[in-house]
Amino acid sequence: MVRFGLLLAMLAFGPAPAQADFVFDNQIRRSDDLPTQTLRTLRKGMVAGRTLSARDLQALADAGDGLAAFRFARLLESVPDAKPAVIVHYYAIAAYTGRAFAVPPLARWLVAEDATYPAATLRQALDALTVQAKAGNTDAAAALGRMYAKGQPFGRDLAKAQGYLALMPVDQSPKAALRLGISLMADPADKALGHPAARAALTIAAAGPDLGTSLTATTLLGQLPPPDAKAAP
Repeated sequence: MVRFGLLLAMLAFGPAPAQADFVFDNQIRRSDDLPTQTLRTLRKGMVAGRTLSARDLQALADAGDGLAAFRFARLLESVPDAKPAVIVHYYAIAAYTGRAFAVPPLARWLVAEDATYPAATLRQALDALTVQAKAGNTDAAAALGRMYAKGQPFGRDLAKAQGYLALMPVDQSPKAALRLGISLMADPADKALGHPAARAALTIAAAGPDLGTSLTATTLLGQLPPPDAKAAP
């Protein structure tokens, strides 16, 4: 157990992965898709329920195996002071290669308080969330909508925020937009600008088919300052 912990710590605090090489074909679904017999044997064991070492999981993850990447990221989360950028890197591999269940932890790490990531790491994460959102993952679409509306971590872009919220099913996007709008009404940065992000989200909610959601959003819109008004410094 101690040896495992030491190995995991070495992996967590060692050199970050070659993040600029984050290019996978999204096709590793079977053990035969892997390039070497060693990796194929490892994956067959993993799928069969055998517990792999941290090093073996990392080897599979670096080869583009999304399930191994997800499991390795979860292992790293248990290591005190593990590098957040490395954790995000492996969750991004998992999400990019089709593992939808990697989206919630990936999004959680991206917006963690005081979290800062290298530009390459953010590009990986954005690529992964975009692939998932366009494939119909509502968690990814909602996460991107929130992130672009609030400006963290990809910068503020209200048009993109609206676009990703619009990718959600008609019965879900207005409710997601309403929740986002309510949270943005309490956001000091958005308030200082006159609440453009809150207004954009609430406008989507008000236009939705659900009467209760629409009425609530319309009422909240009436509480915001005019679009051209900014809060006093």
